[in-house]
Amino acid sequence: MTETLIVYGTRYGATTEACAEIQKILEKEYDQHVEIWDLENYRACPDLSDFDNVIIASGVKYGKWTKNAQKYLSNDFGDKKVAVFISSAYAGESELYEHAYENYLVKVIEENPDLKPVAMAAFGGKIPKDELPKFAKGPKKFVPKIASGQILTRLHENQYDNRDWDKIKEWAHEVGKLFSS
Repeated sequence: MTETLIVYGTRYGATTEACAEIQKILEKEYDQHVEIWDLENYRACPDLSDFDNVIIASGVKYGKWTKNAQKYLSNDFGDKKVAVFISSAYAGESELYEHAYENYLVKVIEENPDLKPVAMAAFGGKIPKDELPKFAKGPKKFVPKIASGQILTRLHENQYDNRDWDKIKEWAHEVGKLFSS
C-alpha cells in the first residue's frame, strides 16, 4: 500500500475540507493510506521518510500562504512525488483564477527551485461573513477592484464559498493516478 502524507495550513477551513475529500478519494479509489497533518503544529509533523507521496496545501489570504505551509515547501522531498494546491477565494472566480494561479501558486513554487511538483491546482475558498468587510477593504495590491465587487455581491447567508467540488475531486483522481504510477 502506498503511503501518502497531506500537510496543510488553513485560515477559514476550506483547505481542511478539500484535504479530507482528497484523502477519501485516494484511499477508496487508489488503495493509498493517507495521513493528514495540520501544519499549525509544524514541529510534531510526521517524518517524511515514512511516506511515498506528499500533498502540500495552503489557504491564501491577501496573497499569502499560511506561514507553516510556506515553510514546509523548503523540505528535501528527495524522490517523493509531491503535489501542491491552494485554496483562495480568487481562484474560485473565473476572472481572477489566472491571477491566483500565477501569483499565489506558480510564483511561490518558483521560490523553491528544488521542489518539482507532479501536479498543482488552485481551488476556490470560503470566507466567513464576518470577515468579508475586512477582506474587501484589504491591502489594495491584493484586492483587485473586480474582486471586492464580485465577492461582496455573492454573499451567502453565513459565508462566501466558491469552491468547485467537482474540480477538487477531478484533481484528486489526477493525483491518485500520478501517485500510483
